[in-house]
Amino acid sequence: MNAVSKPFSLFRLPGVPLTKISRYMDLREIFMMSLASKKSAFIIRYLLPPKLFSLKIEFSVESEATVGAKGHWNDPLVIKRMGVYGRPVAKQFCYVCSQWAKGDSVKSLLSHIAIVFNPTISIDFGKICDQEFVINVMNHVKQLNLVKTSIKLSFAVSSENYRHIMDECRDNFKLWLHCETSSDFEYRAGPDFRVNDLYLSDGHWVHLEDFVNCKKVVVHNHHHHQQPKCANPEVLKAFIRKWIESECRLQHLEVYGGFILFHFREVLSGLEYRSVLMPSLQYS
Repeated sequence: MNAVSKPFSLFRLPGVPLTKISRYMDLREIFMMSLASKKSAFIIRYLLPPKLFSLKIEFSVESEATVGAKGHWNDPLVIKRMGVYGRPVAKQFCYVCSQWAKGDSVKSLLSHIAIVFNPTISIDFGKICDQEFVINVMNHVKQLNLVKTSIKLSFAVSSENYRHIMDECRDNFKLWLHCETSSDFEYRAGPDFRVNDLYLSDGHWVHLEDFVNCKKVVVHNHHHHQQPKCANPEVLKAFIRKWIESECRLQHLEVYGGFILFHFREVLSGLEYRSVLMPSLQYS
């Protein structure tokens, strides 16, 4: 081997040129390089801009994780069940990328991404998940100290786990729970519950005054409970009056009572208001 072809250790360069080189790499190349060793993962983290990356994970039949950095890297890093762009990314990481929707593999993947990118995280737990998996993933995210921006859940969970999820996501940007709850379910949120976008498909248990520090609240009664607390006309009228008179964060409220019908004009009687035409919203 002559001097021209002698291997060159990239990580022996000083920090400034290394940082400049990293800006010419795409996220896939950065991720691949971080897999060389744990030391390389920490070096890469040092080179990357802080508080820039976001991680979106969807657990479904076609599970995938996407790391993005809006405004800096145009193409996101997409990790699917069969690896990055359909290929195993490295021998030591092949198992994680081909089987990553299983519990231990998810923890390995999350831990590595946390070391390299330190992203915010949003998770969509589809119907293929089970309760134990969801709780384990959320607990691991908490251990990694990642900031949760969005949690979506699309299957039934126990009352205990439902409360746990509500407690753990009280300061999320978005929390959507497409979950059935039992008729006797109870939960009270404190003033520190400040989700920006809250959607509850089975919200018969909701005390509206608990969620005045959210920005948008949508409550459905998809499973047709007979006496949803928030669909009572007198309760609604008292709440709306209090809402008008307070300086809370709440900006948008939708309440659906299912088969329970009442005249909303009666709820608004005696209150000063003006009608605004709103476009219809769809929740997947």
